[in-house]
Amino acid sequence: MGLTADEVRDKRFSRARLGRRGYSEVEVIGFLAEVANTLDGQGEVSAAQVHNIAFSTSLGVGGFDEEEVDTYLDLIEDELAARAETG
Repeated sequence: MGLTADEVRDKRFSRARLGRRGYSEVEVIGFLAEVANTLDGQGEVSAAQVHNIAFSTSLGVGGFDEEEVDTYLDLIEDELAARAETG
């Protein structure tokens, strides 16, 4: 398989640049914890939920880089979809 629960738990993102919107760090970290639990067989996050997740954003002060998070969520979505197909 592709991603592991530990890789998801350990993932770090860059902060949004000054003047750019960033995703809520608390929300992203919390959601990734749910995904990691799912990858460990202890949760029920689906590929569709990953696809449809919406995080709060803030401008200028903190927050994770949106593009970086979105790219990683695409990988997670693909992983969960592949697992659903096989099992």
